[in-house]
Amino acid sequence: MKTMLRLYHEGNTDYHSTFFDLLHGDTETKQTKGLSYLFSRYPNLIQLFLKEVTRLTSNKYTEFKQGFDFVQVDAEMLSAGVKKIRRDITLSLFQGNTKKLVIIIEAKSVSASVLQKDITRQLESYLDPTNFPLDANVPKVGVTLTKYRVLHPPETGFVSLTWTDILELINDVISQEKRRGEDVTVATEFIDFIKGVRKGMKYYEVEVLSVAAGKTYELTKNYFIHACPHTAKGFSYKTPIYITFRSSGGGEMEFLYKIDEIVVLDPLSPSLNALLEGVQIDFATRIKEYISNRINGGYGFNHPGEEYRFYNLCSKGVIHLKHLPKPQINNSGARYYSIAELIKGEKVVFVESQDR
Repeated sequence: MKTMLRLYHEGNTDYHSTFFDLLHGDTETKQTKGLSYLFSRYPNLIQLFLKEVTRLTSNKYTEFKQGFDFVQVDAEMLSAGVKKIRRDITLSLFQGNTKKLVIIIEAKSVSASVLQKDITRQLESYLDPTNFPLDANVPKVGVTLTKYRVLHPPETGFVSLTWTDILELINDVISQEKRRGEDVTVATEFIDFIKGVRKGMKYYEVEVLSVAAGKTYELTKNYFIHACPHTAKGFSYKTPIYITFRSSGGGEMEFLYKIDEIVVLDPLSPSLNALLEGVQIDFATRIKEYISNRINGGYGFNHPGEEYRFYNLCSKGVIHLKHLPKPQINNSGARYYSIAELIKGEKVVFVESQDR
């Protein structure tokens, strides 16, 4: 016998509702609660998560090398201090009756941009023993889960993961569980929930982002990096899979670059070298050279104190748009295209949407 769940809200319903539609709260809260449930439902996800955190901390914590026989997953744990705050997700790892390690996850919405200093400060409060005294004498690791990768000050020891990282781990779990003949419905529904297949909430919001090439385009081609202010008006782009650049005048687009990674940092930070310790060596080197040449070239960074998004563009498999497609009118601002629209060979292409 087959069944179907439909959850009604104010008289309306989707064709097919899932477990995650039952969760109470706003979008960010639902994501957090849903991920907490997945941790408890699939122990393999915790193991893969620990392995990834271990890799990113360069085996700094010896506690990771111990075996754990029980993991307690707490969602929205309330502090014991005077000021009430909530940890998003807490993983308490036990050997027998002894708590050996606590991992605290601060998760932001898959669609939200955050400032490094704000989320770092927030996570620090979750590790403060005056707020959570039961963990006072237990080693703790702080992890942030965000849309883009955040470079925390090295002295914090915090780990930054993106929602893409988590989705990859969940897909690995689905593959493992399927091989064992286990049910993966909940894990699959969570991925659909995050990507917005049913709820309109997507991680990759658009296929192609098109921006004006600008004066720094030569640097982009040399270093396979695009950088823009993170929160300044006019730069809050939707998250793309690919990016292309419109030339001045008619707005012709010649190359389509796949985006490997996006990190957020202050390019003028005096601690830049330390911040980049958590980035792959090749990308970190290119970021430093890009910043140096952008400043020396007179372009600089015109938003002092503002963090910038650095897009790591894949140097392999760049798609050459030999027909040089262009919009009907080359206005400023971000434009969004489908891949099919750009590669079909027509000179004038039409946007799916655009930022004003």
